[in-house]
Amino acid sequence: MMKKFNLAALSVAILGSFSAAAEADLYTVQQLETPANYRNLVPRDLNDQGMLAVLSRLPQDTEIDLTKLSSSALAAVGIPSDADLETYELSYRQYNGLISFLQDNVSGNLLNPRYGTNAATSYDGQNFRFISPLDGQTDLSRATSSTIDTQFHGLNDNNVFVGLTSSAYTELSHTYTPTPVGDADPVPQTLTFHQREFTSRALWFDGNNYQTYTPPETAYLGGESLMFDINDNNVAVGAVSVAISPGAQARITECEEADPATSTNPLYVCVWNQWFVRQNALAPNLSVSFLQQLEIPTNQSIYDMNAAKWQLDANGNVISVTQWGTLMERTGEEDLEDFSSYAYAINNNDIAVGQSWTYFNNGQDDFIGNPATRIKKPVVFIGDEVRSISDDTDYIWGSARDINNDNIAIGFMLKEVQGFVRYIGFSYDVDSENFTEMPGFFTGSSTIPNALNDSGLVVGTADIDSSLQVTRRRVGFVYDLNNPSNGFINLNDAIGCDSGLFIVSADAINSQGEILATALEQVDVVDENGETRNEIFIRTVKLNPVSGGQINDCDAEEQIVERQGASTSLFGGIAMLLIGGLITIRRRWSV
Repeated sequence: MMKKFNLAALSVAILGSFSAAAEADLYTVQQLETPANYRNLVPRDLNDQGMLAVLSRLPQDTEIDLTKLSSSALAAVGIPSDADLETYELSYRQYNGLISFLQDNVSGNLLNPRYGTNAATSYDGQNFRFISPLDGQTDLSRATSSTIDTQFHGLNDNNVFVGLTSSAYTELSHTYTPTPVGDADPVPQTLTFHQREFTSRALWFDGNNYQTYTPPETAYLGGESLMFDINDNNVAVGAVSVAISPGAQARITECEEADPATSTNPLYVCVWNQWFVRQNALAPNLSVSFLQQLEIPTNQSIYDMNAAKWQLDANGNVISVTQWGTLMERTGEEDLEDFSSYAYAINNNDIAVGQSWTYFNNGQDDFIGNPATRIKKPVVFIGDEVRSISDDTDYIWGSARDINNDNIAIGFMLKEVQGFVRYIGFSYDVDSENFTEMPGFFTGSSTIPNALNDSGLVVGTADIDSSLQVTRRRVGFVYDLNNPSNGFINLNDAIGCDSGLFIVSADAINSQGEILATALEQVDVVDENGETRNEIFIRTVKLNPVSGGQINDCDAEEQIVERQGASTSLFGGIAMLLIGGLITIRRRWSV
């Protein structure tokens, strides 16, 4: 009945893989070997002590109870309707299809069981460690519960990690009597849903002990709190739920007024459905007379969220908590959805940066209270102030993503360039309030900076393809704010030519200039039937700078075969994950 795919039945041939550092020009490459019981390894952060925060994604050994899945879920992966679900053996493709589908923010049907697909993982240069403290699990083995998600988002030089954890899902039995049809007496029906105590809790972990932090608002789904970063003063930042939004409250009131004896859904499921819809919402038409329609995931909630700062002691105990509101108050009777702010990074001067909901053009003129003009803008949190990074109306959306100890912040804005809306990287000097666009690889190259260090080195992801097609190839880059004449450096040109990897995003950088990056790798997988297929896996690589290194001069034909040709197919099949998903995975609300 409990079906677990046997990974040992597979033969995996990795193209050009390696575990030791390989010689490179500007950087040597250390590929972290993905833990055997996970499909993908996604980078998060690294510090100056050699400690890494990573995310292990899509477990390969979860036991899936097929008897509890809906018929539509079974059919979606090709399980026959007459199959004996007690004895049915999942194929490799079927298992991975199900474990991907049954993620909490993917499957909108709580009749299906839920499975945790993210494991907060640390790496000390030799060993991985999976953290699931709500299971009492803080050793080297994987979390015991298959329904809890944990994630690390950041760490400091004291080797303290912060992130989030969900609670475990449990079964929820609901009996109702359907509306009568004709003269027949209705027969009571019992459905088994799945529920959890809370959506997320901010998580602190020092390698031995953990703490979680309850938000101010916990009604209905238990509330949300999240930590995204922590500085060396033990000051962490993130966001907390503070109220139910007006629109969500109106719909929840309808849920509460429904008769549970005749309603198909119990109250929890009715409310959770509202949360799920908002989690997967897209921004309304962002055109403001001159911009074409643009759809962006908004990652909303039933809650209003406030950016938060926790001053902690060395044991993670709370000394004080500060909340920051939004750039503007929610305005107008028509705007009923959540209005929130989020702090994504903090430096050692206790200055934080992030993102806030507001209105285009600061709500001036005809834009006041118009939900179609609500946008997210990059902000600085300093003292009690929420400061806008730019009020230029050329920009219609954006986020600040990191700040160094010289009070230089980086992030991205959306702007029309040559008739298309593109991501524009920026740097912002908090002290002088000087805002500067980054040049990118070329005019119109969508550029998303992810992190910077105190030397002014910025890393991120950007278009390398200048074509006008919708899906462009993206690469990880490094850019020196203090030496802009050096231009943007494609990290695939800064490593050895025989790596077999294609770097699509650089995600973190420390003071030594070491970079943690996301790479794609093509893998030949031989399944249980002996059939070979080529698949794409997400890898984590650490790039170590070489003194006096140079951009490589690989043979042009080799570059085309190993990098450009491969990367086109790699990127085409996983574009949405990289453009939307990886941004979401790393800093979920920073889109």
